[in-house]
Amino acid sequence: MKTAILKSVLCVAILFASALNMNLMAQEKFVTNDVMTGDLVTSKIIYRQDGALYRHMKHDFKYDDQNRVVEKETFKWDSNKEEWMPYCKIDLTYTSDQVVLNYGKWNKKSKAYNEAQERNVYELDGFNIPIAYQNYKWNGQNEEWKIVEDLKFSTGEVFYAIN
Repeated sequence: MKTAILKSVLCVAILFASALNMNLMAQEKFVTNDVMTGDLVTSKIIYRQDGALYRHMKHDFKYDDQNRVVEKETFKWDSNKEEWMPYCKIDLTYTSDQVVLNYGKWNKKSKAYNEAQERNVYELDGFNIPIAYQNYKWNGQNEEWKIVEDLKFSTGEVFYAIN
């Protein structure tokens, strides 16, 4: 039961992280190819379908010893250079009562990911079911996280959203 709940929480986190691409994907047809290592998806390659298949985006995943996603790195295909270019990275951390996602974009000048500019926090109940969600944006002037959205929901809402 606890494993199923953890998987549900993980699904919510991955779905939220993937929401950044939803608008683009709704406009065109895409095909995905999952690269598996055992039962885990270690890479997801997304192809744009326009008569033929064209490389579009790639997500690489890293897991902890409990098979929870701890990092999702996104790349965009550069057809001129014929290579995958870093775009953004989401780091996930888990505690007994929270899942925290930190989002940073690739900085071409420094050739590294910027410090997290956005943070999402899912608060969990005793059964590891999300009961609240907060979205924060980094305020560089004040050097602090500013809360943008703060939601509380019942367990039924979470299961309805997952299913």
